[in-house]
Formats: sequence, C-alpha cells, structure tokens
Amino acid sequence: MRSTLSKLLQSGGSALPGLAVALGVVLIAGPLAAMLAQSLVLPGRDDIVVSLANFMALFRTKGILDATINTLVVGVAVTIFSTILGFVLAWIVSRTDLPGRGAFETLNLVPFFLSPYVGAISWIYLAAPYGGLVHNSVERYLGVDLQLPNIYGLGGVIWVLTLFYAPYVYLFVIGPLRQMDGALEDAARVHGSSFLYAVRHITLPLMAPALMSGALIVFVTSAGLFDVPLALSLPSGIPTIPTEIYKFIQYPTDFGRAASLGIVIVVVTVALTLVQRGYLNKRRFDTVTGKGYRPRTIHLEGWGKAAALALELAYIGAAIVLPIFTLILVSLSPMWTGVFEPAKATLHNYHFVLFESVLTRDAITNSLILAGGGATLAVAIGLFQAYYLRGGAHRSRSMVDAVLSFPLGIPPIIFGVAFLIVAVRTPLYGTLTLILVAYIARFFPYATKNISAMMLAINPELEQSARCCGANLLQSLWYVLLPLLKPSLVAAWITLAIIFVRELGATILLYTRGTETLSVALLLLADRSTGYVAALAVIQIALLTGAFALLRTLRIAAIEN
Repeated sequence: MRSTLSKLLQSGGSALPGLAVALGVVLIAGPLAAMLAQSLVLPGRDDIVVSLANFMALFRTKGILDATINTLVVGVAVTIFSTILGFVLAWIVSRTDLPGRGAFETLNLVPFFLSPYVGAISWIYLAAPYGGLVHNSVERYLGVDLQLPNIYGLGGVIWVLTLFYAPYVYLFVIGPLRQMDGALEDAARVHGSSFLYAVRHITLPLMAPALMSGALIVFVTSAGLFDVPLALSLPSGIPTIPTEIYKFIQYPTDFGRAASLGIVIVVVTVALTLVQRGYLNKRRFDTVTGKGYRPRTIHLEGWGKAAALALELAYIGAAIVLPIFTLILVSLSPMWTGVFEPAKATLHNYHFVLFESVLTRDAITNSLILAGGGATLAVAIGLFQAYYLRGGAHRSRSMVDAVLSFPLGIPPIIFGVAFLIVAVRTPLYGTLTLILVAYIARFFPYATKNISAMMLAINPELEQSARCCGANLLQSLWYVLLPLLKPSLVAAWITLAIIFVRELGATILLYTRGTETLSVALLLLADRSTGYVAALAVIQIALLTGAFALLRTLRIAAIEN
C-alpha cells in the first residue's frame, strides 16, 4: 500500500480524480449488489439457489400492504405540504418587502440542520394526549380540557416531517425565485391577469424544475425515514416500510426479505428519478433573460403583510421555538409530568448524560469522531470527484454525475441493510469504521455537488497557467484551486458534520455496544428517563446549531471578501 501511495504522489496525483470516482462507484454499487444478491438467494438452503422467493414472500408477509399504504400516505402528504410551505416561505423572503425577511431567511433554514427524530420527541412532550405540555398547561392555568389531535399516528408523522422537510424545497426554489426575470410576471399583469393567475400560470410553471427536484427528494427521504415513524406511528401499531425493514433485521433475522424490500425501494426511486428527468428534458424553463433586470419586490400591505408575517412566525414557532423550549423544560425537570415546576428545576439530567453515563459519553465521542473524520474523508473524495467531473466530456460527465448522485435518493436505512449484509461475517461488523464507511457512501454526493458547483465557476485557465509552469495536479490544486474553493470546502465539511451528528437510519442497524451515536443513545434512553432524553437532545441541538451558525458566518465572510 505504501508503494502505491508513493507512486501516486510521484505522479503528481494525476490518477487521484479517477480513483475517487472509482471509489464512489464501489461504495455505491458494492453494497447494493450484495443486497441484490441476498434478495435472490433462496432462504433455508446450504447451497446457493437463485430464486424470487424472497420477493414473493413479501406479498404474503402480514402487514406489508398496510406498511406500503402508510408509507405512500406519509410520502405524498409530506411532499405536498412541504412543497407548498417551502415555496411560500421562499417567495416571501425573496420577492416581498416583509419586514425582517433577512432574519426569516436564516431562521427558515434552521430545521434543515436539526434532527427530525428530536423534533418528534419534542412534539410528544408538547402534544401527547393528557401528558403533553400544551394540554396540561391549558387545563392547569385556564381550566379548559383542550383536546389536541393525537400526535401518535400518521397525522403526527406528517406534521413533524412537514416542518422539517419544508426547508428542502425552500433551498431548491429560493435561488431560481431570486434570478427570475420579473418582467415575465409583469407582462401577464399588464394584460389584465390577477396576481394569483400570474403566480399559477407564470411563476409556478417556471419553477417546475426546482419544485420537482425538491419534491422528489422530500418524497424519497420522508417515505424512507425510519426514526419519526418509530417514535410517532409504531407505538400505535401503524407500520411503515422502514419500520418493517427494521423488524426483519431483528431476531429472528430475515436478511432475504429485508434485502428484497430494499431492492424494491431502490427500483421505485430510480423509476421516479427517470420520470422526473424525462418530464424536464421535454420542456424549457428559462427564468433568466439576456436583458438587464432586477427581480421586482412585491409590496405587501394590510392583510397580505399580516398573513405573511403570521405564517413565518407560526412556522418558526412550530419548528424551532416550541420544540427547543419544551426540551429545555423537560431536561430541567426531575420527573416530567406535563407541567414545568420552576421550584423543582435541576441540572441533574445534564450531569448524568455528560459525566455519569458511559453510554452517552461514548455516544457523544463517537458522533464527534464520525462527524470530523467522515466529513473530512467525504470532502476529500468529493474534491477529486468534482475535479474529474469538470474535466470530462459532456456525455461521460453527465453519466458519471448521475451515478455518483444515486445515493441522494436512497433512504439511509437501505444503506444500513446493504452494509450490514456485506459486513455481518467480517471483522468490520460492530466497528465504528463500518458506520463511518456507510455514512461516507450515503452522503459523499453532498460534498461532490457542493464543490462541483463552485469548481465549474472557476476559469480553467487559472489552473492551466500553473500546469504550463510545471505544476502537477496536486500542486495546482494546493496553490490555485484550494484557496478559491475554501468557502465551498468548509461549507461542505460543516454540512456533512451536521448530517453525521444527527444520522440514525443507517446507524440503527450497524451499531453494537460501544459504537452508539448520539441519535442511537436518544433511542436507547427513551425507556429510562424523559429527562435524560431531553438533556441529550438539547446537547445535540447545541452542537448542530453551533455548526449552523459557524456555517452562516463563514458564508457571509466569503461573500464579503
């Protein structure tokens, strides 16, 4: 291995971009191929017999049909509500003169960096029947027996996921909304069209690529999410496909059915992606013209301004303020009864999770190791992959980019199943290294996409000048590209670190004693004490919001420089 590394360095690293692409393909194709092979192996046989028995067994498995219907209901509902909410929030901050829209622009993004599982826990403390903060506080101080909708069920799952996935659509559409030529809408208004007609027939159709991209990501990720249904729907006996996969992996383990169900999800994801691309390739969506223009700011007044402000405040309150505030109250309570008693407030729960519990100490350490090491490796891989994508021919670049982007549409729990099948009989099983590799395989496209977008904006002549002066690839990267890419590299690193700290879907199938992460520890503590769970959740939120604040600060500094 040392000789191979020395040869790479002696060659100036010219082979590294190709090796990074090959590594990405192996990380994607290897585990998925193993999962496909497992799904086609006839169960209960010593010899290997290829069969569709595992797929046929899915149709006979009790609860699969209900789980499929529930998953589709959650996915479709969350996609519709998140798309509407994300678009409206993006439109408010990018196209109107709402006071404080600069602050709202930042706050609207905060739920994207928080954990949906922690959000589900906080809403249980808030709205649980007869035990939630809202019900008990209203009854105690107002004397009203307020009956809230049951948070345990598909309604609760849809509510929490809508709050935490609206920022996905928001991120996709806010850029195109800012770049859109306002004259396109003005032309419709001049010819007598109403504001709503112009939005419906001009703005929304032109936003179709961004809206469809965001909606597809939301559908796939929300339908494939494991942790929120585990917290909110499974206690009521309402299964989803991710919870069924988790059940197959428990004792007695049925890798065949878990793998076959995972393959079905992969096939559906690929089909949806192809349908989306086919639709977009047949149409034009020009939003930027060659004429000079400034996006027109819409003046809000009266009820319009009040409604926009109310929506922003309601969203920030429901997605950020209320959940965090409730978690803090629960974490300070020696025993949570649904009402906070200031006189009994204590820091014991924080002392326990930080100093007394081996589980939580190991979980915090493991999460920080995974975040730091995983983000660093993923960014390094993404850097060389982005370099390869910039230099390739258009057709080959598009194909390689599509392959490397494939994990973005696959739920993390599917990668967990795939890596578990690969490693279950190897020394990697039960190690932090396995979790690290699974994280990188699932999330490295975030780094590649981020860095590639910045690299395509850099004139290749800068690097070519360095090469003409005798610099090799590594030297040109170090002295020319890396200084220009620093903001993008830092942003990709922080984003991945945040994702790794909150990840649960892949981890839940791969951890063993001693390799628990923060999210796994939250799940394990749920049976012991709500106070411990809340305290650890607050610590996780503090880490995530600190990283988010650092990311925003660095981006602002990069823009000003």
